[in-house]
Amino acid sequence: MKLRTIIFIILLALGILPILTLVGVNLRAHINQHETVETKRTAAAAESSFVSLNARVKCIKKSLLQAAATPLSAGLTPSSLDPAGRQRLAELLRGQLNTEKMILGVRLLDPSGNQLISLRRNSDSLEAALTEAAQPEAQSQLLQKGLALKTSEVDTLLTGDQADPAATRLSLATPIPGAEDGAAGVLILDLAPDLFLDAHVDACRVTPAGIIVHVPATFPDLEPMHPVTPGADLLALFPDLASHLAENRPFVWENGSGQSLVWLPLIFNDHLPPALWLGTPVDRSAAREWKLSLIYNIVGIVITIAVIVSLIANAIAKKIDRIKDAILTGLDSILNKGQENVQFNWTGPREVVNLAEELTTLASRYAITRTRQQEAEADLRQSEDKFRNLTASAQDAIAMMDHHGNISYWNEAAAEIFGFSAAEALGKPIHTLISPRLSESGQRDAVAEKPMSDGPIRETIELITRRKDGSELPIELSLSEARIKDKWNSIWIIRDITERRRAEDETRLQQQQLVQADKMISLGVLISGVAHEINNPNSIAMLNTSMLFKAWESAKPILEAYYREHGDFLIAGLQYSEMCEQIPRLFLELEESARRIKNIVHDLKDYARQDTSRHMEPVEINEIAKAAVRLNHNKIKNATRNFSTDLAPNLPPIRGNRQRLEQVLINLIQNSCEALTNPEAAIAIASRYDADNDEVEVRVHDQGTGIAQEIINQITDPFFTTKRSYGGTGLGLSVSAGIIKEHQGRLRFASSPEAGTTATISFPAWREKASALSPKAG
Repeated sequence: MKLRTIIFIILLALGILPILTLVGVNLRAHINQHETVETKRTAAAAESSFVSLNARVKCIKKSLLQAAATPLSAGLTPSSLDPAGRQRLAELLRGQLNTEKMILGVRLLDPSGNQLISLRRNSDSLEAALTEAAQPEAQSQLLQKGLALKTSEVDTLLTGDQADPAATRLSLATPIPGAEDGAAGVLILDLAPDLFLDAHVDACRVTPAGIIVHVPATFPDLEPMHPVTPGADLLALFPDLASHLAENRPFVWENGSGQSLVWLPLIFNDHLPPALWLGTPVDRSAAREWKLSLIYNIVGIVITIAVIVSLIANAIAKKIDRIKDAILTGLDSILNKGQENVQFNWTGPREVVNLAEELTTLASRYAITRTRQQEAEADLRQSEDKFRNLTASAQDAIAMMDHHGNISYWNEAAAEIFGFSAAEALGKPIHTLISPRLSESGQRDAVAEKPMSDGPIRETIELITRRKDGSELPIELSLSEARIKDKWNSIWIIRDITERRRAEDETRLQQQQLVQADKMISLGVLISGVAHEINNPNSIAMLNTSMLFKAWESAKPILEAYYREHGDFLIAGLQYSEMCEQIPRLFLELEESARRIKNIVHDLKDYARQDTSRHMEPVEINEIAKAAVRLNHNKIKNATRNFSTDLAPNLPPIRGNRQRLEQVLINLIQNSCEALTNPEAAIAIASRYDADNDEVEVRVHDQGTGIAQEIINQITDPFFTTKRSYGGTGLGLSVSAGIIKEHQGRLRFASSPEAGTTATISFPAWREKASALSPKAG
């Protein structure tokens, strides 16, 4: 919002607020007072109209009573009038009533209801009518009403006009006094309501029962859904009128829409209900004009104030704009152009002049401060350049962590090592970015806790961190602290120790392999001695078993003859008939067991034999598989009851070292046995020839727990094992993978928790022709 607008709004509010307050406090009271005065004026006008109407009623009533007294004063008795008397009386009545234009007709009836005189207005005068009454029922009602009245009383009846059915006629009846107390007849005057009520042409005419008999064309719609029309029941439309009409007094009535009517009763007899009620709309135009005039005056005042305020606000805003432009020009000269002697000169109130002087002093001080700041910034940039050149040339990553734990500095070596550019790293939490955690060696060092000191942090530790691509990275972290702007900061010097770790792992692997080789040499010497000790008695057992079987065969005819002669007898606690069947089987089992001992001892001697030359020769993979099964016979027997082999016949030989290949298959079979969770799970060994790749394959499949997909690519890494708590070293598959690689073979694993694990090793088939083509064959 612009300053000019703000000033305008403030000044306008200050100017209009008092007026609005005055209007809000007093306007409602003035309007209420005016409405009260208008109500009283309307009531007074209603009383005045009522008085005027009563005067008109008294006048016509007086004429009627004088006409009714004419027969008595003229000495004429209505019931005994001859034609001449009737004519005389008619002339007297015409002379009395002819001047009243509102009188449409005059009728004189005797007590029996006979019409003695009938005058009808023709043009401007009353003339004798020769016809009888057209409405005998109405005339009969008027006769009855007149006879029931006392002298000088008048009653009325509202009837339709014979000439105009849509119009109404007001008939007045009064008794004719006789010579005695009784009535000599009834005198009836027929009045034209429009002429009688010419002062109330805008009034709606309603009977005391609420039936509307006349509605002027200019009468307003009191109820849009139920228009006021002749013949309608007004009390049914507005029930609240009934209580007012019952009082026989003039009143002012207002409907729900705010329309007001003055109701006047037309009374000819105080002892009887009014002949009609006249409802005249109240003219509110003067009140509306007064309110509109008041609103126009208020709006005019507000507009005048707004114009004045706008002119004042514009003048103030221009002055402020000039001051603002001068300040901005001076600041531009100080900040951007480097001017030192900047002057602010303004005219006006003392406060504005003082402001100009203070700004001039401030500009002078700022020029001095800026000069010193520029010198300090130049020194700082030089120091910063030295620091950046030093850290940029460093081979180690250098990062700085502020007191919030966020990275505040990140050199080029850090970007190269971790893959995060300086723009990506700055401002990020360092622990979230590279996720440092203790390595195994760091955890071992952390177990032996160093005593805490209160001095500055100086510590070197090995950690495992994460690069941008998600790969892990071993680092050596040197921590130190620094205080910058009196806030604690930590300096991280990070060295990538991947190559050092790799060298340490290779050294450790070689040491483990040397220890393992030494164990295998000792085991080979031990096995050779044990094999010799086993072979000697086993050879004797094999030789004696054959000799004993021959002795049995030689003695069997003699024993058969004795059996036929003497019947069955006991040999070694068994019946001869049973022994005769069991002994050949026992000798065969003894001989087979001794031969199996001999084969196992032979396989053990071959496996444990030292082979420093690692001689490569054509070998049969099926023979190596059978030897590995024999050596693992006991482990297989304890692990599963479902062991099977499917070794394809006539496989081509492969070129390799028998002992090292046996070592691979023994390791795979042992892993399969250890993977089984129950004896019903199966282990299967199969071999086949892959003609497409000219390779010989051996598959070892088990229905064990399987290998998790996230570690299946790590199982051939040195020292990686999931069985460390059971004595696993993590070297078996690593060594096996190395042996297979020496034989130009491939080792593959397929595993899932449902199907188990399948290890497949493939070797190139060896051909005599291929061997002859190679100068190094053999």
